[in-house]
Amino acid sequence: MLRKTDRFRLWLALCLSCLALIAIYPYLNVLYASEDKDVHLVSESDPEEIPQLAFFQEKKPEGEKGGYTFGVNVDLVMMYTSVFDKNGRFIRSLEKEDFNVYEDGVRQEIASFSQEDVPLSMGIIVDTSGSMDDKIEQVNRAAYAFIKAGNPQDEFFLVGFNDEVELLQPFTSDIDEIADELENTIITGGTALYDAVFLGVEEARRGKKEKKAIVVITDGNDRESTYSLQELIASIQESDIQIFNIGFIDEDDSKGLFGFFKKSDSEKARDALERISEETGGKAYFPEDIADIHSIVTEIAHELRNQYSIGYFSSNHARDGSWRRVVIRLDLGIISDPQLRYRRGYYAPKD
Repeated sequence: MLRKTDRFRLWLALCLSCLALIAIYPYLNVLYASEDKDVHLVSESDPEEIPQLAFFQEKKPEGEKGGYTFGVNVDLVMMYTSVFDKNGRFIRSLEKEDFNVYEDGVRQEIASFSQEDVPLSMGIIVDTSGSMDDKIEQVNRAAYAFIKAGNPQDEFFLVGFNDEVELLQPFTSDIDEIADELENTIITGGTALYDAVFLGVEEARRGKKEKKAIVVITDGNDRESTYSLQELIASIQESDIQIFNIGFIDEDDSKGLFGFFKKSDSEKARDALERISEETGGKAYFPEDIADIHSIVTEIAHELRNQYSIGYFSSNHARDGSWRRVVIRLDLGIISDPQLRYRRGYYAPKD
């Protein structure tokens, strides 16, 4: 058993040891942190509220040393642009300096520019309603030729629709899988066009390629969709997906009294397809003969392979989710009466 003096000495030694640890603790903490490879500085605010940050190299003013600076990673706005002359012929070999880009009336500095065949995430949407029975064979042949002529790195999906919509083939680079699904389509039912395009847009967003497009082939006015045209337009405005429509729309006389009070079904169908395409920078075609579909898909493929890719960082840094109107113009004198096709704008990011 310890004597009273020994117990006192042991207690005193423990107290002195504790005081020594308290004194050197800050130095131990710094040493530990310097050796820990996973130490991070974290804001006290909610992590979801912190904007994504990235290092980027910035050109310094003269007299200052170069190096990396720390800044906010902003989104690059890409505008895939087709240029035609007044006769509809595609114009190639334009330069970055030939284009002027405006966002909400403010000129933007072009950050990236190219004209090259880049891989696509591509959707084919085929109307399989009963009225397509006499057209489906040529449609399938044209769709197959379209994907077969693509870039080997392209990926495709297939949607079929009548009064219901079905994803017949998710994204694949195997064109034989698409061909098999095209051959096995069943022709019946009505036309849920807007629902089909809505599904196509959602599927295209999942594509792995930066550039995305959809070709829609139909012959009728929408009668079955749960989504309205306005809801569909809102959806496609939030995407960066070009939509090309091929509509075999027969003329009709269902305009009502004297033809003044409402549009015919065929006029409404044409208007809808044109608006969908125009919002996205695509084009709507209305062939009179089913045989024309082959030259049309060839034209679409040529356009997608030769578009100008124009990218810029918006001078409007507000991340408010607002709609930004974009206008692209060519310098005067380059081409007589040029025709440019590109999406009308985009929604800004929102924190």
